[in-house]
Amino acid sequence: MSTRKKLTVIFLSLIGATWMYAQDGQTVSDQELEKFASAFQQIQLVTQEAQQEMVAAVEQEGLAVQRFSELMQAAQDPAQETEGSEEEIKKFEAAIQVLDKIQAESQQDMQDKIAEEGLSVDRYQAIAALVQNDTQLQQKVQQFMEKE
Repeated sequence: MSTRKKLTVIFLSLIGATWMYAQDGQTVSDQELEKFASAFQQIQLVTQEAQQEMVAAVEQEGLAVQRFSELMQAAQDPAQETEGSEEEIKKFEAAIQVLDKIQAESQQDMQDKIAEEGLSVDRYQAIAALVQNDTQLQQKVQQFMEKE
C-alpha cells in the first residue's frame, strides 16, 4: 500500500473514530481546511507520543500490554471473567492512574494545537465531520497535508 493510501486510511479512521457529525449546510473555506490539515497532523503526532507513553507506563508498572488490555476489558465488562492476582490488580490500578494523567495532558495538547492554528475545538470538529462525508474535501486536506 502506498504512503498516500496509508495516510488516507489513517486519516479517515481517526476522523471517524474521534469526531462527531456536523450540522447540515455548513461550509468550509480553503483557508480553514489548510488550518484543519495542519492541526490534524499535529494531533496525530500528539496521539502517537501519548500511545508510546501509555505503553511505557503500563510496562513500567510491571504489566505486559496484552495483560493490561485483558484486565481493562474485564473491568469494563463484568460479564467477562478475567481474574488477576492481587499484585496484578494493584499494578493495573497504578497504571490506570498514570494513563489518566497522560490522556488528560494529551487532550490538552491537542486542544492547544487546534488553537495554535486559529480554530476552536468546535470548529475543528465541525470541519472534521464535513471532511469525513465529502471526498472532495478529503482530497483537499490530503493535498494540504502533503505540502507540509
